Formats: sequence, C-alpha cells, structure tokens
Amino acid sequence: MNREQHGLALQDSLFIEHARSEGPAQAAFHFHDDYEIYLFLGGDVEFYVEQSMHRLRRGHLILCNDKELHRICHFGKVPYERMTIRFDQRLVRGLSTSFTNLLGCFQNRPPGHRNVVRIDEEQIAYMRETGRKLQEVSRNRRYGSDVLTIAYLTELLVWINQRFGENEHDPAGRPAHAMVAEIMAYIDERLSDELSLGQIAEHFAVDPSHLSHQFKRRTGSTLYQYVLIKRIAAAKRHLSQGASVTEACGLSGFNDYSNFIRTFKKLTGVSPGKYEATRRA
Repeated sequence: MNREQHGLALQDSLFIEHARSEGPAQAAFHFHDDYEIYLFLGGDVEFYVEQSMHRLRRGHLILCNDKELHRICHFGKVPYERMTIRFDQRLVRGLSTSFTNLLGCFQNRPPGHRNVVRIDEEQIAYMRETGRKLQEVSRNRRYGSDVLTIAYLTELLVWINQRFGENEHDPAGRPAHAMVAEIMAYIDERLSDELSLGQIAEHFAVDPSHLSHQFKRRTGSTLYQYVLIKRIAAAKRHLSQGASVTEACGLSGFNDYSNFIRTFKKLTGVSPGKYEATRRA
C-alpha cells in the first residue's frame, strides 16, 4: 500500500468525537463495523450490551467489538457528555505480538461480558488528552501524520488493555426486564433455527401482541429487527472465522441466500463477499 492509499484508508478507518447533548434520547440495538472505545463523562444514561445493562457513572470506559449488539438510553435529566473512538481493527492488527495483543480487551471475553472498566479522574484526564492528540494528528496532512496516528492509537490501546487487566470492572447489571432477557437468551441459543413471533410467544406461553409490545418497549427494536441484526452479527463472526459466504448464510439462520446478501449489505454497508475479502487482507 503506497502513502496515498494508506492515507485514504486511515481517514476512513478512524472516527473520534467528543460530544455533549441535552434532552432524552435512545437508540435501538446496533453494532458497528469498527471497534468502539467509549468514555462516559456525564449524564443520566443506561448502557445495554447483549443481555446485560449498566447504569453508567463518570469514568466508565466501555469497549465493544464489531459484533456486540449495544444501545444507549439517555433520560435527559442532565447533559450527556462522552468521548467516542471507533477504529478499524486492521489498523493495528499487524502490530500485535505473541505477548501483546492490542485487541485483547475486545476479543478475549464472551460477548456482552466485561465491557465496562472503571477509571479514575487522573486516568480520565490521560485518556482525554491522548484522544485529543489522536484526533488532532489524524486530521492533518503533514508528513508523518499517518505514522503518528497509528502510534497514538497503539499507545492508547496498550494503556486500555492495562486498565482492562488491572482496574475494577463494572459488574453486568440486571436486564431491564426478566422476560425480555429470557427471550434474548432463547434467540441466541436458536439463531440458526426458525424464529418467529408466534413460535417464540408459544414457547414462553404469552400473548404475541403483549410479547411484541414489551420487547419493543424494553429494547427499542421489534422482535423481527432484533433477530435480523443478531443473525447478521453471527454471519460476520462466521465470515471472520473463515466460513464461506454460503456457509455463513446457513449458519446464521438465513434460508434465502438472496435475502441474506441483501440484508447483510443493508446493515453493514458492504456485501458479505467483500466483508470476507477484507477480513483476509
């Protein structure tokens, strides 16, 4: 890859934002194609990841890989402030060693577990300053800015992995609703099977309309949308592990190949074939 190509790839592979907003807001469950580092600085916020919920406090550092479903619910009582860094893991994948896996804090844990690390005020200040330097150097076109960007990102990931191993983790909170948590677990266990509102409602012996209403109210997504995004996350995992597009289609519960291709591209922005190729690059 020449310098111009590397610069373009770098520009498209790193996102940094320090944001402050007011008023209530919530998002449906989603995932990113990048790895996400999220520093919570203030607000009245609940963070949901897979089947767990965390009531956020200042200094909570959240780590999500590209397959973990998560959402934020801000109740709007006080301003919501956070710093977010998202990066394509291929930027640093080749820099890891047998002793130092820069992506270990994202990869070496079950999905939805140990996502939230507690850091103190001194550590918050360090991370904000490192994030500021990373943002500044990534935006300019001066000679060496690409190398410095990777260097600052690498430094930050080493530091975060140290905090991941040494600092206290916020214990996974209770799910917001017991029945919804059970439904999520049921979907996870049977993702490759036929899943419909009627079939799930029958299994849990509840009225389909009541189930649908409670699920949407507690997750921000319809049951159909949730199953769909879980299947695409599973397909990404299978493709990353070496499965072919056809194998990933079947393993993630899609019965229609054309529908799988169309849905994958809609939710990720690329076709499964292109996603598979980039993971091998």
